[in-house]
Parts: sequence; structure tokens; C-alpha cells
Amino acid sequence: MKKILINLIFLSAIFGRESLIYFYLLPFDNIQNDPTVEWIGPGLTEMVKDQLKNEIDIRIKSKGDLESIMNNRSDLMRQARGSRNFLLLGKYNRKLDDIKVSMQLIDIATWEEVNKKSLSGLYSEIPILKDKVGSVVLEMLSDFLPKKVPAKKSPFPKFANQNIKTEPPKISVESKKVASGLDDAISELEASIDFVLGSKTRGMKTEKSEGMAYNDGEWSLDFSAEKKANVNPENVQNSVLLETVLKQLTSNPYHITLNRPNFIYHDDEKLITVQFKVEYSLDKSIIRDMLTTLPYTSLQEDGTLTVFYYSRDKFNFPQYLIDNLKTESHRKVPVIQFFDKAQNPSVLIVDTPDSYLHSLNSSELLYIPNHQFSPLINFTMGGWSMQIAMETVEIPITYEFTLPVSEVENLRNVKVKFVRETKLRSFLESIL
Repeated sequence: MKKILINLIFLSAIFGRESLIYFYLLPFDNIQNDPTVEWIGPGLTEMVKDQLKNEIDIRIKSKGDLESIMNNRSDLMRQARGSRNFLLLGKYNRKLDDIKVSMQLIDIATWEEVNKKSLSGLYSEIPILKDKVGSVVLEMLSDFLPKKVPAKKSPFPKFANQNIKTEPPKISVESKKVASGLDDAISELEASIDFVLGSKTRGMKTEKSEGMAYNDGEWSLDFSAEKKANVNPENVQNSVLLETVLKQLTSNPYHITLNRPNFIYHDDEKLITVQFKVEYSLDKSIIRDMLTTLPYTSLQEDGTLTVFYYSRDKFNFPQYLIDNLKTESHRKVPVIQFFDKAQNPSVLIVDTPDSYLHSLNSSELLYIPNHQFSPLINFTMGGWSMQIAMETVEIPITYEFTLPVSEVENLRNVKVKFVRETKLRSFLESIL
């Protein structure tokens, strides 16, 4: 008798509960294993959670919950009658600036696909894409949610609250009219005085748009791109990020690999030719920051060339930044110095296109002007946008020089540094 009673209580508890949807959400799969977009997967998962967290009929489950129910499928029998268990399989891939997301809704009870959706968005507009994914998932589950019963209408009529209009005393209205008339009279008197003194033109509005000027019967308005960008407060945060990234791009964008010198003895064994190989490339972290940090307008890839476009709609370009990029004062060239055992410079190699520097010489050391290096990054300022072009390649360059055996044996180490072209002449004068 006790067993029957316990079973009845258990069954009544199960059948008495409202049916629910158990939603198993796994991380979205990066099908191309592209490390530059790996961060998007967790973001899509979190957006789906945020979209569904307020749905009282949906219980969000994790990967661990899925493994538990797979190991013990009898747990499905303990759920309320009519409950459903769904698994969402999501994946995404990137092609240039396009992000494509596809999702499958699987019924765990039968392992059949019950719904499938695909959507796409722009890499530069990831927040919009995340919102779309959350909305689409809720739409996929809407067919399985319990139908909401509309509230019953009351048989009794509703009585609207009547607004009783209270009129102010007549004396109060008249007082306001008198005060208003005095204000108008005073304003008219001030305008007349200004007109007589010649400080203002009577009847002319004193308010004017920013950048607007009046001179001798002529009106002008300056609507230049620079002024328009500087007054947009919504772009402040993006502009700070842009300046931070540009500072790194113009100060230290390169990664360098130095190889041990190769020594070639001449036949007379009195001279040695030294071959020194240097490999130049862009720092990979810079490109990653460009892809993940800044909301670029568009992206263009052509082989090893990647071009980022940034518009004034999202960034403020201060004038000093525009001037620096247009004058190319940020450009740098590599300088290679070989030092002897006393740490005095013995060989100086300058890789520059400057013809004046190629005409210099020195009696203190071996000076070798060269021109093999090409910048791997370039900036272009347009009227309404900025372009940053980057070459994701390695440039191997071999520098050569010949010295007597005794001088080569006295060499101890080599250093490579980038020097701004604007400061290169003064830098060389201090050494030569």
C-alpha cells in the first residue's frame, strides 16, 4: 500500500508540473580554425544565453549536462510530461569581411533535425551579428514553446478617469499677460539701442551655426571634413583606440630575425667577405589587434596584401595625425652596426633610398649605404577615410662587406635598429 501511495505521489508530481524546454548550448564551432576569429564563438554563445535567459519556459543547459544525460538517458523520464530536449549545433566561418553562421536544432529524444537556419553579417559589425543570432535561435524555439493563453476579459465595463480641468483665477492670467508684455517691451528697447549704436543689425538672428561667419553682407560656412569629425562625441572611444594602434604601427611595427654571419675567405687569405642575413616582417600581434580591436569600415585581401579602411563615420581624425601621415614623418629605415671587442662601431650599413646619404663616407669606420629594404606598411589619408595597407610577408635581405682578416676577427656583435628618416642624418653625423 505504501509503495502504491509513493508511486502515485511521484507520478502526480511529474504530470502536475508544467512542460519545459531543456536547451543544450555548446560553443559555436570555428570550422576554418582561423585564430583571428576564434573569439567570435564564445561571443555568439553568450548572446544566445542573454536572449533566452528571460524565457521562463526554457532551461539552458551546458556541455556537461549533455554528457550527463547521454550517459543516463533515463533522466529524460524524470522531466515533466511534454518537456522537450533540444541541442543547438552552431558553426561559423569568415571570408574577407563576411561572417556566415549556420545553426541546427536537434531533438535529443530522436536525434532528428527539427530546424535549421543560416545567416550572415559583416566582420566590422559583430555586435549586430550577435543580436541577429540570438533572435534567430529564439525564433527556432518559438514553435515548441507553450502557447500563452490570453487573459480573460472582465464582464464589467471599465470607467476612464475623467481629468477635471481647473482654470486659474482671472487675475493670475492677466498678471502673466502683463509680465509677458513687459518682457517683449524690454527686448524691443534693447534691440533699438543696439541698432542705434550700430553693434547689431535689427531683426537679424544672433544665433549661427558652428563654422558660420558674416562679413560685409556675405555669409560663409566652413563644413570641412576635419571640423565635422572633431565635433562627434560618439567617436571618442574608437578614436582613442585608433591612436593607440597607430602609435604602435608608427613606432615599432616590425619583427626582425638575425642570422649568424657567413664568412667567405678569399684565395689570398688576406680578406674575408662577410654575409649577414636579416629577415624583416610585420609583428603578427599588430595585425591581430587591427582585426579584433578597431571597427574598420571594410577589408580587402589580395594575396599577402591586406588593406583596412577606416571612415570618419566611426573615427575622429585629429589634424596632427593627418599631418604626420601625409608628411610620412613616421617612416623608418634599418641601420646595421657591427661592433668590435671594445664595443666601438666598426661597420655601419644604412638601408635607405636617400641619395644624399649614399654620397657620405667615413674615415673612422666602414660605411656602406644600401637600398634593399621596402616598408611593409603604408598609410593613405583621403578626404573621408584612412587606408592602412600591410604586407604579411617576410623579406630576407643579405648585406655584404669585405674586410681584412684581422679586422673581421676583431668583430664581436651586431645590432639592428630602425631610425626615423627625419632623424637619420643627425644620427649618422654623430657616428661618422
